[in-house]
Amino acid sequence: MSFIKSRKHAAAQTRSTASAATALGSLLALSLPMAALAQQEAAPKAAEALPVVKAKASAVQDNAFKAETLSSPKFVKPLVDTPQTITVINKELIQQQATTTLSEAMRNTPGVTFTLGENGNTSTGDTIYMRGFDASTSIFVDGVRDLGGITRDTFNTEAVEVVKGPSGADNGRGNPNGYVNLASKKAQLRNFSDASLLVASASRVRASVDLNQKLDIGLPGAALRFNAFTDRGDVVGRDVVNNRRWGIAPTLTLGLGTATRATLSYQHVEQDSLPDGGLPAIGRMGWNSYPVYATVADASANPAKNPVLVSNIRPVDTSRFYGSKTDYDRVQADMFSVFLEHDFAPGITVRNTSRFGLNRQQLENSNVVIGTGTSAIVGDASKPETWTVRRNRFGKDQRNQILVNQTNLSAAFGLFGLRHSLSTGLELAHEEQDNRAFTHTAADQQRANLYAPSTGDKFAAITATGASTSGNTTTAAVYAFDTIDINKSLQLSAGLRYERYRTEATSIPVTAVPPATQAVATLLSKSDSLLSGKLGLLYKPTEAGSVYISYATSQKPPGSDNFVLNAGAPGSNGALNINSSSLDPQQAQTMELGTKWQLFDNQMLVSAAVFNSVNKNELARQDPSTGEVTQYGKKTVKGLELAAAGAISNDLQLNAGLLWMDSEFTQAAFVAPGGVDSQTGASLVFSPRLSFSSWINYKLSEGPLKGLGLGFGARYIASQTTQVNNGAVAYTGGMPELPSYWVMDAMASYEINKNVGLQFNANNLADQFYIASSNGKGGRYTVGQGRNLSLSLNLKF
Repeated sequence: MSFIKSRKHAAAQTRSTASAATALGSLLALSLPMAALAQQEAAPKAAEALPVVKAKASAVQDNAFKAETLSSPKFVKPLVDTPQTITVINKELIQQQATTTLSEAMRNTPGVTFTLGENGNTSTGDTIYMRGFDASTSIFVDGVRDLGGITRDTFNTEAVEVVKGPSGADNGRGNPNGYVNLASKKAQLRNFSDASLLVASASRVRASVDLNQKLDIGLPGAALRFNAFTDRGDVVGRDVVNNRRWGIAPTLTLGLGTATRATLSYQHVEQDSLPDGGLPAIGRMGWNSYPVYATVADASANPAKNPVLVSNIRPVDTSRFYGSKTDYDRVQADMFSVFLEHDFAPGITVRNTSRFGLNRQQLENSNVVIGTGTSAIVGDASKPETWTVRRNRFGKDQRNQILVNQTNLSAAFGLFGLRHSLSTGLELAHEEQDNRAFTHTAADQQRANLYAPSTGDKFAAITATGASTSGNTTTAAVYAFDTIDINKSLQLSAGLRYERYRTEATSIPVTAVPPATQAVATLLSKSDSLLSGKLGLLYKPTEAGSVYISYATSQKPPGSDNFVLNAGAPGSNGALNINSSSLDPQQAQTMELGTKWQLFDNQMLVSAAVFNSVNKNELARQDPSTGEVTQYGKKTVKGLELAAAGAISNDLQLNAGLLWMDSEFTQAAFVAPGGVDSQTGASLVFSPRLSFSSWINYKLSEGPLKGLGLGFGARYIASQTTQVNNGAVAYTGGMPELPSYWVMDAMASYEINKNVGLQFNANNLADQFYIASSNGKGGRYTVGQGRNLSLSLNLKF
């Protein structure tokens, strides 16, 4: 905690400012040698002979790590000429790493961490944190928002696109950190059949197919693509926990290669897994002392009786499972989409996307809570083998539904001597979420032995209370993006989105006196308009590179994350819930200065950018005497991000990224006179100062070992705090921070012939212990998988 304390002093702030200035100067200096290198590579092109040109074509064909553009028509320029930090994780990289979920794929971009939930609740699915803020509600599929605490499999994913910075102009409501888009696989006008069978540690077996067939049905350009998978297995290093998923995704396209194209697609995924509620963090990372009580009654007394403070508490075995064998995480996700496209003329295309999506999750989960009262550690203080802790049981039945229609017109044209690349459109969306409330009787729940929990213990039944919450948001939005080529070296980009939304939230409580009956429902609503934009100026010293400065904004109205509005009375110090229907949206803005360059004959894209993000108005307070409501609160995240993706040669490919960031709660919650401000100046949770990710692949394209491929990856996450705390008060009740870690992975593949290949993956080579995620105060965590192996048989026809 000494580092957090030092941030309160002026000297530390000066060092932080100096670091930012140094990073900015380094970025500007970085563009100069890149320009020189690009010019040196371009100079001999005029003298190149035909064989060199052929080698270049081969490199393009085999360059699986470098993306040229994004799938969204809102981005009208190649990535090298887009004034924003963007990472594209193509399916080839995902396949080389034998990763199969969105969360696993996101390890390929720096600055991404994961959470386990708040307090006693356990979050499930893709709980992504990015650049200091929660991004789990900013996940899209083909540009359409995809909500729900579900695990997204990548079996039908062509690429994962990670767009950094405020996304208000792109998608409407959102956080200042950016968003993630999964671009789905589409039918192609050729025949191919791919199949894969994977066997791995912990009895895991996965099978998948990707089939594409041209159709002769009397209609031009007809093709059908079918993707499917099944994945079953336990979890390495964990008792009882398992994963079970399967899915199908047929896609029919008509008119490929013509001016008018129509695509119908359907995706269905089911999951029936036994979830991991996490491990108690006692004994880990600074949480080594805690009181032990002889009985629950002693711990629950006021004041508590006879506590014995025990030091040097040992951590629990990471294989232990504290839940019930009857726990489950069941998901059914359906997505039906219609895509229509028509080319009116070269450079002028209209597109329409219609989608109906429905995700339902039913969950029963158990975990351990260590705290005070009934949550205390109970037993003989001198005999740790007798210690028991309270189990918490959690139930969930949540349904998310979305109906969307998007129309986009993209056009490239000249006007008044300037070249315009325009993308404009209309979006209509209706989103719904329904939640049922559950409870369990604590007296029926047997406490768990801290060091030897048993699934044979008595577990309290989880029952529906009759209470529920439901909410919906209806949105109508118009937008326009225009990139103007002022001359060959200078371009101006601007985007603006205006949307009108209405959120309605209904809460149905139950009476507190048995028998519980439904009480009067509470209906709240919030209507408002949002205006978001982005602006960028880009300069191209050469055709292969760019230097840019950009500015972007976004807004996040009450109820954005969970469709819940609040009208409760002010809490302590007049604090209001941020989802109060009377509040204005949170506001975010980001400034970014960056440079991008295509090296090695345009086969690799490297980029560097410094950024400064500010999020305001996420706190609110009502004056007790006047009733006046004030919104305040400010968080800042600034940093430097470096990235490289593409081919160094015909045989060598690289994907790497590094992020240094400094996060700070610059304006924290109001503190009453005489109180202690424990938050101002503190770092944001789950926001490591330094993170790094890399994957390099070498594949022999000729010689006696032709077809042999070797891959190696390394990723680093620096320590990260679990609670906003500047060190002014002592931290108790959990790990104050998560430790830093390195993880290294490797791959070896061999193409036996053009149809058959083998791939061997070894993950976490050093069997490194690391914490993959933690709850909001560091009381529970999930452990990263230890060393695990997999072997894949890949077939192509």
